[in-house]
Amino acid sequence: MTRSFIQPIMLAAVCLLSCITLQAQDTALFREANQLYREQEYRAAAAKYQQLIDSGYQVADLYFNAGNAYYKSNQTGMAVYSFEKALNLNPGDDAIEHNLQLANLQVNNTIESLPMLFFERWWLQWQQLHTAAGWAIGTIVLFWLCCAGAMAYFFIPRFQGNPYIRWSATAFAVLFIGYFSMAVWMHNKAYNSGVGIVLKTVKVKAAPDDGGKDLFDAQEGVKVHLLDATSEYCKIELADGKTGWIAVADVKEL
Repeated sequence: MTRSFIQPIMLAAVCLLSCITLQAQDTALFREANQLYREQEYRAAAAKYQQLIDSGYQVADLYFNAGNAYYKSNQTGMAVYSFEKALNLNPGDDAIEHNLQLANLQVNNTIESLPMLFFERWWLQWQQLHTAAGWAIGTIVLFWLCCAGAMAYFFIPRFQGNPYIRWSATAFAVLFIGYFSMAVWMHNKAYNSGVGIVLKTVKVKAAPDDGGKDLFDAQEGVKVHLLDATSEYCKIELADGKTGWIAVADVKEL
């Protein structure tokens, strides 16, 4: 099932006072992609969705649709990547999490990940309290509430010196700092995560060179940490701690 990405974009545009304008050709391209998906032309539909993403649209539902099309066309690496991107933009979405699990079942992954510590689980739950747009919208709302409280406390005679107004403004300011920090962190996570998805099964080498010794296989769709990079090779780390080098073209950063 595909989702519309137009409504979330318009909502974000209004709330964030941004100037996003959907061009007519992009809307037509999105409808064409949906039509191709309904006709089970999944590979062609994935290419259309990807064309929209590459043109600059960073919307969870668009990545979700692309992930479904990649999954249906057996492009597991890009399917996992698209669902992971969608989940970064909309944490806690049940449908995205479900489809990501389905895609990961297609990954021939025998790596045993280390269990998460309790504070790591708390931090993950805190991130999922809002979407990236939700943290940004909350930041704007709290900023204006803080300003309104301060103006009332200092400039409106009726409220001057009122302790309730003072403490309310202080609480809004603290929440504003928290929401602003999370909004910045979510933005950095979306664009500079330091995590990538392997796009095809490759041999991981001991050195960033074609003649480097083969160490182990990295399976298509596996999530890896990106440790270092040259112009042609990227150093990766698997969940079990193994490290090595693969071609930059074989991994896509989230």
